[in-house]
Amino acid sequence: MKKVLPAVREVLKICAEQKLVVQTGHLSPSEALAVIEAGRDAGVDRMVVTHAQFEVVNMSFDEMKKAASMGAKLELCAMGPLMGPEAHLEWMRHWRRVKVEETATAVKEIGAENFILATDLGQFGNPSPADGLQLFVTDLMKAGLGKDQITTMGREVTGKLLMG
Repeated sequence: MKKVLPAVREVLKICAEQKLVVQTGHLSPSEALAVIEAGRDAGVDRMVVTHAQFEVVNMSFDEMKKAASMGAKLELCAMGPLMGPEAHLEWMRHWRRVKVEETATAVKEIGAENFILATDLGQFGNPSPADGLQLFVTDLMKAGLGKDQITTMGREVTGKLLMG
């Protein structure tokens, strides 16, 4: 496990005192797991692995399970399936496409209670966040997720993060 700098521990302590949601951003899996562990040690009770499946983070199923076991939630984003060599926008073509089936498998294996639904959308030329989320949910259901799993990720887990 990577070492967390003292300055990061100070920030996490303030986040715990302020009851903030800590997100891992574009940290590598090992860095994110180290921050999650340090956050938990500092008393942070709400943490999210930012777009865990995107190539920039690229957590494996085992790493996602470990993050979830430490209390972090994993963000799933509607933009994932829009990326890749066949992407409609050129700047999205160099990123790995996150297949909906891969996302559905992660939810089935790790449990919907460990995920939140998001979009990472809002860029010019992409679907609106609302439209993108609707497409994502439809595709996740086609890939075998049930309405209860979607509700858990889209409303229950997200609501607990926001409301504490």
